[in-house]
Amino acid sequence: MYDDILKNLKETPPRALNDHILVIDAMNMLIRSFSLLKAMNPSGTHIGGLVGFLRSLGYVTRIFDPTRVVVVWDGKGGSGNRQNIDPNYKAQRATSRITHWGLYDTKEQEMEALIGQLLRLQDYIECLPIHQLSMDKLEADDIIAYLAKRASTAGKKVTIVSSDKDFLQLIDSNIEVYAPVKKKTFNKSNIFEELKVLPSNYNIVKALLGDNSDNLQGVKGLGIKTIILEFPKLLTKKTDLDYVYKVAEEKLEGKKIFPKIIHNWKRVTTNFELMDLHNTVLDDVEIGYIEEMLKQPIPDLQTGAFLHHLDQDKIEGVTKNTEAWLENFRGLTTVK
Repeated sequence: MYDDILKNLKETPPRALNDHILVIDAMNMLIRSFSLLKAMNPSGTHIGGLVGFLRSLGYVTRIFDPTRVVVVWDGKGGSGNRQNIDPNYKAQRATSRITHWGLYDTKEQEMEALIGQLLRLQDYIECLPIHQLSMDKLEADDIIAYLAKRASTAGKKVTIVSSDKDFLQLIDSNIEVYAPVKKKTFNKSNIFEELKVLPSNYNIVKALLGDNSDNLQGVKGLGIKTIILEFPKLLTKKTDLDYVYKVAEEKLEGKKIFPKIIHNWKRVTTNFELMDLHNTVLDDVEIGYIEEMLKQPIPDLQTGAFLHHLDQDKIEGVTKNTEAWLENFRGLTTVK
């Protein structure tokens, strides 16, 4: 029996730094926590975003047991490139409220609180064996997509944590997406059931349907059932927008939806460009920055500094047992 155990140990290679990278869509996680948790500290300050983010971070680190965790933030002016293509891109976010339970009187107060919790959260993360990554003029989506595709090409596993459906187009044999709201991990074995098309074709579907969360209109009157029925190649083979246009052109005299697709074609192609994560363009400096991060050892776990921050902010604990929560990250410090 003991010989078998020793044999299995010898056959299991030690885990390397980038064998399984857990990538956190940071603003997605922060805004979800900020909007849902009404948690206040004893001084009456809202700390929902801060506490909710840290709880979620500990949870996904424990359940996925990665070898490296990277928290990715939007860079300053990150939406600028896409807004140059379409000024309506995410335009509604400047005026729409995040919370709807009366704590903040104005949008300005709410944004000030959110930014305050974001900056403080970065202090906490600096105490953990985790990397934080952001670059000016790049959205987190672009960084995450490059990081995931780069690791997948090298045969490494990547788990993206985000409720943003745009990331589902990246799923392949090595890339999976954990959707916190659904508490479900989407991978190559179950993604077709969710999307009804191949993940590589999902951005075509989104280009046709639009995306309310990004303020992008689609073709009115078009739904997923019609797309599946009229464009069957999306279900079986990686294709492109030209296929959709040709089918619509051939069937122009048929259903009313086909002239609508042709009429709104500029809108469709713009949507595709804005939401496409397969062809994100990073320059040599940005790529070099990511490559250098992937070579870095895991940062030290600074328990004392983390607990000091909790004391300063009058937060009794991230969970009922903060020390146990910190243990979620101990495994990262042993990876070489």
